[in-house]
Amino acid sequence: MQDKISLAGDLGSGKSTVSDILIERLGAEYYSTGRIVREIASRYGMDVKDFNVYMETHPEIDHEIDDGLKALSDVDKFLIIDSRMAWHFTEGTFKVYLSCDIETAAARIMGANRVGEHAASLEETVRDTRARRESEKKRYFDQYGQNIKDLSNYSLVLDTTYASPEEVAETLTAAFDTWKSDRTYRRCMLCPERLYYEDDAAEVPSVEAFAEALDRGEDIPEIKVFERDGDFFVLEGVESVLAYSLNMACHIPCTLIEEPSDSTDKKYVRMSNSL
Repeated sequence: MQDKISLAGDLGSGKSTVSDILIERLGAEYYSTGRIVREIASRYGMDVKDFNVYMETHPEIDHEIDDGLKALSDVDKFLIIDSRMAWHFTEGTFKVYLSCDIETAAARIMGANRVGEHAASLEETVRDTRARRESEKKRYFDQYGQNIKDLSNYSLVLDTTYASPEEVAETLTAAFDTWKSDRTYRRCMLCPERLYYEDDAAEVPSVEAFAEALDRGEDIPEIKVFERDGDFFVLEGVESVLAYSLNMACHIPCTLIEEPSDSTDKKYVRMSNSL
């Protein structure tokens, strides 16, 4: 049985664009539940936002799509499966979640100009995107008891906010190669500009020393992050983050942990505002 990649993620995170690159590079076939949903919504005469709300009370539509995902488990083909729930229904996949901050996602959705998927302004599209995210999260939890935003479900969490589709595909492909030899692989790869950190100055000598260590191919201290409402916060390893940034890293390896109980008492600033 050939390996398969299940690709979930935020609206506007670039799943279809990255899938196109992976298909060309890896010789896989493409399966997209998003396209199926858009086709059904069109038949119902609804835009995607309204159709997502409609599906909350019409689970038979999801169940029809889910049966197709389950059947893919026995298909002996190398597939890229673009779907919110393939990680759950299709067995043995490399489970990837593409993450993107909501403002960037909304701008991409507007740029794609898909009928019924964006509003007239960026501000309205941000609101609509947030509403669609919450609608999907509610629908899947109500039907299956699964939280599609629980990032511990995935083998790879991969940030697309400040990375080109080609860079995303390159990082994903390298992680996929590692996963094929180690099915316990778990990694969070984030763009450094996306991260928030405590509003305290990092130790400059440590940053410089770590950057030099990276140049020599040596390990540096682990970066631990937690996620809250789609944003990522550095709990440990801010000097390592800055060292990767000095070395112009597109993605940096992080370990995803649960949010500490005292995190809301701390002040965080976004790394993009200080780099």
